Amino acid sequence: MTPEMIKCLAIFVAMVLGYVFYDKLKISMGTTAMAALLLCVFTGLVPAKTALGYFANKNVILILGMFVVVTGFNRTQAVRKMSHLVTKVSGGSFKKMFAGYALIGCLLSQFIPSPMSVYAVMFPLVMASCEDMGVSPSKAMFPLALIVIGTCGTLPLGAGAVTFAQYNGYLEAFGITDISFTMMDFFYGRIITLVVVVIYAIFVGTKISPEQPPVAITTTNAKARGGKEIAPLDPVREVIGYSVFILTVIGLVAEGKIGIPGWQVTLTGAVLMVISGVLTPKEATDSFPFRIVLMIIGALVMGSAMSECGLGDKIGELVAAVVGETRNGYIIGALFFVVPFIMTQFMNNQSCQAIFLPIVILSCQALGCDPRGPLILLSAACLTAFLTPMATGTIPMVMGTGGYDQASLIKQGWLPSLIITVVSVLSVMTLYPAF
Repeated sequence: MTPEMIKCLAIFVAMVLGYVFYDKLKISMGTTAMAALLLCVFTGLVPAKTALGYFANKNVILILGMFVVVTGFNRTQAVRKMSHLVTKVSGGSFKKMFAGYALIGCLLSQFIPSPMSVYAVMFPLVMASCEDMGVSPSKAMFPLALIVIGTCGTLPLGAGAVTFAQYNGYLEAFGITDISFTMMDFFYGRIITLVVVVIYAIFVGTKISPEQPPVAITTTNAKARGGKEIAPLDPVREVIGYSVFILTVIGLVAEGKIGIPGWQVTLTGAVLMVISGVLTPKEATDSFPFRIVLMIIGALVMGSAMSECGLGDKIGELVAAVVGETRNGYIIGALFFVVPFIMTQFMNNQSCQAIFLPIVILSCQALGCDPRGPLILLSAACLTAFLTPMATGTIPMVMGTGGYDQASLIKQGWLPSLIITVVSVLSVMTLYPAF
């Protein structure tokens, strides 16, 4: 390993330990993230200009804008009315209530290519229903995240409809023209996992989630934060609050068709909430989840450092060496799922995919095996990240709204991780055998 790789690995380990033992160290996770950022800059792993650029990252802006939009929506009576209706329809059953939201979240995840956006739309409704039933949001937020992350893009509807074309392009780039994907291959490969994730989240995930949040919950609901009840909006602003929220959601769903990036959609919605008077400027800025944002920025910088110094490539080379000359398709599939799955908990999924795509294809060429199964598993692994706040921008949001720390993420996440791994490898490599 090069000196840069060793430095990067040391900073990465320190960052993880800081997240795990933040309560004993008395250092917030946001502070740990910024400390890791500074170390990456001071050691030369990431240029200062690049690190500063992540403060204006599109996902950071999207989150800030969406929290303002959600806060404006919560100022209306819509969330309250909808949560009362859900409570009534579910007969006061928490499991039935969550099952309804789980199916909605799964459906939205097929049309909106960003789990973070889907979660931002869903969590205020789930939180309000939990409040109605006298249940802590900590019982529902991680299971909800499992669904929006674990089922994203499975059906060939939104982004999932073009995945096959992207991977065919990769195969052709390596001279493989006798094997190609159809639009339904990624659906066939992941649909069993989708069903398992939804069932697990509803019937098991909600049971093992903590009864009370380990840390303070970050919420857009003033009353839930212990604040005073705010007077209702007048009829005009009430309608504006509904309309801006609905249009923002539509904008996120149709992002690819209208040509307006998600961050512009949510930022526009946030500005409209303030200009219209649905929120005061102070209410808007008070809704900013700064701890969440700092953790996302720290994760982006850390992921950049891992990519730039070659640490990710080094891990990929080790995996290729482990594959060796094995003829067992399940072992091959397992390796190309487990290692990217672990790595994508700590670095950007696109970077992780970029590292392993050539390794998977070249390894399959060397072994003379069908690359479709391993490539479907690679895609699934890189889309399934929920064990650390570095995994995806969704998880810091989940930690804030569910009141979770790193330890509770691991406690809730290890079992679904194992189940998803086993189900994915067995189903995909059975449908698309290597030999």
